[in-house]
Amino acid sequence: MRLPAGWFILLFTVVPLSAQADPWEFAEPIAVTSANGDNIFHHLESAGRRNIAVSADTVAVAWEDNRDGTPRIYLARKARNSQAFLSEVKISGQGEAYEPSLVSLSNNRFALAWEEDARIHLRIVTPTELGPVITLGTGEAIQPSLASHDQQLLLVYSQRDGRYGRIWMQDIKINGQALQPKQACAVDVEPAKDEQLYPTVARLTDSIIVAWEDRRPGHTIIMAAQNDDLKSCRFQPPQRISLRLPDPSNEGSSSRKNPYGKGHGVARVALAPYGAGQLLAAWADKRDFREGYDIYSANYPAGSKLLFGPNLMVQDSFGGVAQQWHATVAGDHAGRLVVGWDDTRNGDANIMLSWREDDAWSDDVSVPGADGTGEQNHPTISLDAEGNLHLAWVERSTVDGPTRVRYLFGKLRK
Repeated sequence: MRLPAGWFILLFTVVPLSAQADPWEFAEPIAVTSANGDNIFHHLESAGRRNIAVSADTVAVAWEDNRDGTPRIYLARKARNSQAFLSEVKISGQGEAYEPSLVSLSNNRFALAWEEDARIHLRIVTPTELGPVITLGTGEAIQPSLASHDQQLLLVYSQRDGRYGRIWMQDIKINGQALQPKQACAVDVEPAKDEQLYPTVARLTDSIIVAWEDRRPGHTIIMAAQNDDLKSCRFQPPQRISLRLPDPSNEGSSSRKNPYGKGHGVARVALAPYGAGQLLAAWADKRDFREGYDIYSANYPAGSKLLFGPNLMVQDSFGGVAQQWHATVAGDHAGRLVVGWDDTRNGDANIMLSWREDDAWSDDVSVPGADGTGEQNHPTISLDAEGNLHLAWVERSTVDGPTRVRYLFGKLRK
């Protein structure tokens, strides 16, 4: 249960973060990457934070590193019951490549999209083969993010349109290992008045929702648009998800005016469908000017026509004097919902989780094996069909030291 903000200083040193029984029992962490060492740096930085996925009996993690002197995209896989990842495979080509987005398909297959030489590239990965690479368009495009449904991919990205990046969506049909681009459209029909960046997409039963960072008011906000006509590529006018002022009903919020001129900053929205047609958006939010970013969320109830609910702070009051970054979110058909992030409340950057229970966010739990000295950050999470949690993150043994990618399995407690 949450504690009033006023009790924070008194109880911080005597209430352990993991005192409650969390839903998962975590195994020991294992290495994802084999190439580590001085001057090698790994990044889990995709728009929407989709760098881990589970298909049938296979877990996959995608990232970017510079082991050969050039940023490239790599993928590592393992059987769900295995204690080690197989050797990674290079996914991208000869150009500089960044920000892979990974989604699962059926039968131990996956799809990846990434930016390479300022163009969007995609391919399918099967248990035995790498499918052919397709490259979209002729203009500059960055920050791809994928969702999958039946034999179709939904791809969103930021494409240069004059001075600014503008969010586009592309339908991609899956035909075996081949990918066939279909219709594409700008998500917001109005010309971009400032940058639109870091989009992410979710497919619900009867709709598609795209969310992104938007700077049209002179500072960064989170916007979203909805498409209810799945046979077309036409979206309704976008709506703002991140609110201008804190919600007074939210625990620990303040109604004071924001000190940052035109408004506070937000960063990197992530989406996760869950339950029967519901959706959660989570992002890093700087509306509390006293500290750095906090993790906020907004819920989309089933059939709400893009009317997201109030902005609610995800982390508990113990995180009030720390900075939170890199929100990642996962949900499942049973209605489970969990948000992860990295957090400095214990002195080092550690991975924290909070989950929905009884219509409220749980107290925060630091993940065993993804906490302690050094740095643990940039988490990415997924829930499998049984509700088990799969987590990958970037680890440094010392602050600002070399990196490696690590993985943890959390078995759902019965």
